[in-house]
Amino acid sequence: MMNFQKLLKLKTDKLLLLSFIIIFSGCSKEEKQKDYLAKVNDSYLTREELASLVDTSDLDASEKNALIKDWIYNEILFQKALEEGITDEDEFNNILQSSYKKLAIALVIKKIYDETNVNIKTSDLLEYYEKNKNYFVRPYETYLINHAKFKDEITAIKFRDMAIESNWEKAAQFIENNNSAVFIEEGILKELNEIYPVEVADAVKNMFPEELSIVIRDKEMTYNVVQLARKFNAFETFPFEIIKHDVEKRFISEQKAKQFENFLKDLYSKSEIEIKERY
Repeated sequence: MMNFQKLLKLKTDKLLLLSFIIIFSGCSKEEKQKDYLAKVNDSYLTREELASLVDTSDLDASEKNALIKDWIYNEILFQKALEEGITDEDEFNNILQSSYKKLAIALVIKKIYDETNVNIKTSDLLEYYEKNKNYFVRPYETYLINHAKFKDEITAIKFRDMAIESNWEKAAQFIENNNSAVFIEEGILKELNEIYPVEVADAVKNMFPEELSIVIRDKEMTYNVVQLARKFNAFETFPFEIIKHDVEKRFISEQKAKQFENFLKDLYSKSEIEIKERY
């Protein structure tokens, strides 16, 4: 079950945006009254506003109801704040202006990072990997696994049989459009405490490299097949081929950070900046 207080805390910036929507929206009350999920006095929560707070596609009815209830409580308190004149106080306006500026800064930084392109060559990644191998170790035993989960046992058995007769990749291609497949993953690096469900983790820690498990039923009444491709000891360096994606992500992140720093220096040089004597 989702922790909605945590979710709403993470969505503070979007709640701020929603406040602006409530204050400055061009929609009339009559238009909102046609299609709304909840109302508090003259304030309405529409489907579009709820979607702007959180992705609702994966929420069930009880989770949506809890989110709507939280909106109602927030709206009640907001209207009370208006009644008490809180929004007219200097302290409120100072905090609002600061938040407004910080949000604008965050969005412009995101825009710059999103629009920054990094040219990637395999040779560059290999060079980066060789110089920074210490970044790509873990302090615990790590398992390279293939893991498939199915809704019914018969499909899981068929998948396992195909994986034994041919290999995991071919079995995955054959089953990928089957509605019973919850997911089929290949070449995933995980520490033991990251492997879920626990029944699969228990199987993995006792397996040999290349071994394929039996069909494992878990507490959710789904059926798992797992294969241990390789086991790595604590602080063992992972081969480049296995963690190429992680190397690429870190390389891109560092390159974007360098380009942003240069961009910031350029803005600094083009701006009229004066620093007065502080003492």
